[in-house]
Amino acid sequence: MLARRLRLGSAAVSVLVFALFFPPLATATQKWGPVQLSGNIQSQNLIRTPDESTYKFIQQRNTAHIKLEYKWMEAGKFYNKYDIPFVESSNLFLLYRGVYDSIYDYTPDTLQKEDIHGRTYGGLNIFQFAKFVHRADALRLDSLGHGGRDALKFDNQLREAYADIKFRTIPLTVRAGRQQIVWGETDNFRMLDRVNALDLTWHFQQEFPAPAFGWDEIRRPYWMLKFLYDLGDVWKFSQSFLEWYWNPGDWRPAKQAFLPRPWGLPFLNPLTNPVDGAFNGGVCQSSSVRVGGQGICTTLQNGTKLFERGDYSRNPLENSQAGIRYHGLTPFGLEFTLNYFYQRWSGDDGTNYAPLRGVLRTFDTAKDTAILNSFISRGVFPAKAIFPYVHTLGLSANYSDEAFTQTVYRFETIYDVGIPFFDLKKVTVIDTPALPGVTKKNMWKGMIAFDRPTWIKRLNKKSTIFLTGQFFWHYLVNNPSCDAQTVAQLSPQARARGGSCLAGGLDLPSTQRPSSVSFRDKIRDWETIFTLAGFTFYRGGSIIPVLGIAVDPVNQYSMEPFWDLDYVFRDDLVFNIGQHYFVTPRGHHTPIFETWGLAGINQGRSETNIRVTFQF
Repeated sequence: MLARRLRLGSAAVSVLVFALFFPPLATATQKWGPVQLSGNIQSQNLIRTPDESTYKFIQQRNTAHIKLEYKWMEAGKFYNKYDIPFVESSNLFLLYRGVYDSIYDYTPDTLQKEDIHGRTYGGLNIFQFAKFVHRADALRLDSLGHGGRDALKFDNQLREAYADIKFRTIPLTVRAGRQQIVWGETDNFRMLDRVNALDLTWHFQQEFPAPAFGWDEIRRPYWMLKFLYDLGDVWKFSQSFLEWYWNPGDWRPAKQAFLPRPWGLPFLNPLTNPVDGAFNGGVCQSSSVRVGGQGICTTLQNGTKLFERGDYSRNPLENSQAGIRYHGLTPFGLEFTLNYFYQRWSGDDGTNYAPLRGVLRTFDTAKDTAILNSFISRGVFPAKAIFPYVHTLGLSANYSDEAFTQTVYRFETIYDVGIPFFDLKKVTVIDTPALPGVTKKNMWKGMIAFDRPTWIKRLNKKSTIFLTGQFFWHYLVNNPSCDAQTVAQLSPQARARGGSCLAGGLDLPSTQRPSSVSFRDKIRDWETIFTLAGFTFYRGGSIIPVLGIAVDPVNQYSMEPFWDLDYVFRDDLVFNIGQHYFVTPRGHHTPIFETWGLAGINQGRSETNIRVTFQF
């Protein structure tokens, strides 16, 4: 306890030293003619409070952003000298991010003693069971090894590097390079904003909402081409334009992490962990690859990797993504877009999808045994990571009602075709069933929201309070109703004869958790969540408090109340302090399997954050 207090004390001192004595690099954005240089240096410290008597120091992340903008072509001239035909103007934009998180050097006690499965390891939680099998070290950061921690504590990325090109003779603008493309009207949870998959190892959604942070930090930038063609007036619609993009092979899925990472998914890697991983013993016991006398699998089918790579090459022929939208404004002021995407499923919008597809049984015993042995004998687990192409149709709109309610209303909806889900009817050669097969389903998703600046004189006499609320829904089309736990106990032949029965991916059985205590993660017809937040400005905008809550009424009223306070000490120095709580008023008597990232996935991860940003 004393050592932990000393670590927290030293972190607090480092923040104060950084804020008060860091030598100013500059007091404002630097400009040299057409060149502009800006950025910031930021230090963030996170203290996790799983209960009222425990706290853990889990992050001391230091981040530098350096942004360069260069107007290298204006009025058709490059470098103000050379005439470039057909081009009116062009700008170059570069953004670098460098990160060092000293938590991986400290390796403090970040032990999370329960995973999302609860006490299903013979009545024990994951930590108790890991101790019983002498594998408790797998739950500590030290288990990553020195090299593994070094790989995680540093992050050096050229986040964005693109050129904007505006043509002379046609109303076309092209953006080419490494970039993020943002469409849609939602905040905090995504629908149309799906061009760039998320890096969920950064810190999930806890660092939202704006103005403190935003999605820009956790989207995965890609090398893409984006086109915007100004159509002018189309019929009765003004401000019409077509915007489309092409990602020529540089797509990657949402990036995930597992325990013992402090904010990874709340379970150990289901394939590789030494406690109950599918690659260790169990079905892989007959593998020719042996470690300590135990048979293990070392890879998935066709060299795929869970949450990382599917059965395709990262080239334009096999991995291109594309999308298009039309934007217009009606005569009465309704702004709307019509959207279409054709891209691989990234799995980062709260859908409880299936990331793996096992090899299906033929129900010819000899043939199935031969198939299974052909994989296991080579140390290959007979399943592959999947990222199928999905068709998505979308619509977004916003309308400012200034006459009656002084409110901006927002709406967004999409229809996804071909999302993979685990289906107990599809029986694989990995049967207990430890891994069901996969069925593709369609989903309808939507959001309605409002934004309203409101005078509340008792709280703020000089500035309005900006109130914003959102309601989201997911609807699974033609979802068969079933009790997955009951169906899982049927024989493989009976399951194959019955109707489809979908199951969630957060509670599949393992070598240590049999099917009798698994398959509690349900695929519901409807999943909903709503958010409500407000912020205002005090002292001329130097103090910005944010207060909000996100509630999932379907899954035991899981919720995340939060508050944040930004203090703009100087134009170039901003302090932030805040707390995010994950609570369930009905308690945690049973595990909560929800995919929105509230008090199921983030149970016990309430946090206090202290952040300092120096801008230049």
